[in-house]
Amino acid sequence: MLDLRRGGQGARRIARSTGIPLSTVRDWLRAGVAQSEEAAGLKPAKCGFESLHQHQHAAYVHLLGLYLGDGYIARMRCSSRMRCSYCLRIFLNKNHAVILRSAMAAVSAVLPDRRVGVIERGQCAIVTSYFKGWPLLLPQHGQGRKHRRRIVLEPWQEKLVEQYPVEFIRGCIESDGCRHRRVVNGTNYPAFSFSNRSDDILDLFAWACRRVGVLYTRPRATAISIACRPDVARLDTFMGFRPPTSLMNRPISIIVAFELALALAGCATTTTPPPPATTPAPALSTGGDAERCQASGGVWRNGMCTTMGGGGY
Repeated sequence: MLDLRRGGQGARRIARSTGIPLSTVRDWLRAGVAQSEEAAGLKPAKCGFESLHQHQHAAYVHLLGLYLGDGYIARMRCSSRMRCSYCLRIFLNKNHAVILRSAMAAVSAVLPDRRVGVIERGQCAIVTSYFKGWPLLLPQHGQGRKHRRRIVLEPWQEKLVEQYPVEFIRGCIESDGCRHRRVVNGTNYPAFSFSNRSDDILDLFAWACRRVGVLYTRPRATAISIACRPDVARLDTFMGFRPPTSLMNRPISIIVAFELALALAGCATTTTPPPPATTPAPALSTGGDAERCQASGGVWRNGMCTTMGGGGY
């Protein structure tokens, strides 16, 4: 493939001459695989570890964590004329669009020539993909529920998880974990937890946490909790989570805009001072007051009676 690419041939001609599907050739060329030494020794196998290449390892480990967390492989009905196929189904929350796209991208990276679908059932979104080789790519598939049988990684799977423990942790938390609040004495402390009824899967998750130096606890038999602040901060980095910034740490322009929005909504905290009180004008006296003023020896002027001593009424 390297010689064909260097010779100036395009993806379609390379696919015709090598017998490799056109979509696979385009994916390799887009990812830069054809420019590495890895493309010189492609194997004809289409299932199992032999079908994975270096650029697919991280996506496969992520997919492995999603599958062990909350996924399973279903065998589809098949007749004697048709080979049996399998369907991978991963159950996620449909409200988390970022996690949903991440799971679909992981499946597409592992099987670029296969379609990835989504089925919505209530609050659940099921990522589906049909492929006859799923039991070889995910050998943990078997009869019965995962927590009722042994879950052991193959040696090649252990090597991949050792190389990409962060991807494995991310897949497990996205499928069967969460980031939640712990309120202690009125203070909110974020934490991560991973819940699963299989002790083997919990042990694999704990092993991956030890690989990256994340401390954890077992608050109950079916859960692992990560609550220390440095470890939560590391997991936030792994998961791509950005905590919301407080209002005091935001720019002044944002604060001014926030206060303006409150004022327009009628929620401003400042009040307008009341107008100053005005002194009412004196009432005009009647003619009887003027006669009494003159009888007492005073002078009636402008509605007031003034006497020689300066008094008045």
